[in-house]
Amino acid sequence: MRIPLTLCLMLCGFLRAEEPPIEVNPNRPTFANPALTTQPGVAELEWGLQRSTLRDDGPSFGTPTLLKLGLAKDLELRLSCPGYLRLEPAGAPAVSGLGDFNLAVQWCYLHNGLFGMDQAIQVAHTFPTASSAQGLGNGAPIDILTLLFSRDAGPYHIDVNLLESWIGLAPDAGGGRATQTAGTVSITRNLNDAWSITGELYALQATPVNARIASNLWAVAYKVSKRLVLDAGVDVGLTQGAPRYTVLAGLTVGLGRFRKS
Repeated sequence: MRIPLTLCLMLCGFLRAEEPPIEVNPNRPTFANPALTTQPGVAELEWGLQRSTLRDDGPSFGTPTLLKLGLAKDLELRLSCPGYLRLEPAGAPAVSGLGDFNLAVQWCYLHNGLFGMDQAIQVAHTFPTASSAQGLGNGAPIDILTLLFSRDAGPYHIDVNLLESWIGLAPDAGGGRATQTAGTVSITRNLNDAWSITGELYALQATPVNARIASNLWAVAYKVSKRLVLDAGVDVGLTQGAPRYTVLAGLTVGLGRFRKS
């Protein structure tokens, strides 16, 4: 018995496994990141605007940008940059340009582990691509190791990150490397299917080139669709080393698939 070509094509279409819909996994706008990674084969972009008012210097403006690529299940590649920076030092001309480029890999190695937490590890390297003389970059490489823990508890989502950084010091800062320990706790409360609110507390150890930083951030997010989330918030510094405050807004969007999952 012959089966018409049109019917064969229809049957093939029904039998072919469909790709799951793209659903973003926002890291914005907090300092902490979730343990879960981007969907396999999906390219996801995070982009924002932020303006900081410093305590002992002029204001600064940046466009933080992060591209996440889901290489495989539980594994993502991360390419990020502070984006376009504009600094307005007190008593000096304003400077602008691109910040240092960062490359990272994150692996979620355990789901529902201790206390029901997803667990991941992230390794990152910052390349000194920006001008340190103008204050746009570090002037030396930075390596960061991060342990990430995340858990959903009813309407709440909790992220805890522990970081250890090895910061290269520019020649004018004495050269060599300095270590910096940091930690952050972020709690998000889902208000409904679209709206959520987040509170975060984070701290970074002092180094030869910066004072101790402690700050808290409050943000709201609006889920336009599974593929697009908008956010806005304010970060209020708690120590002299932190900016007085930073206002920020941005988005997380699923750009599309670069390969089949």
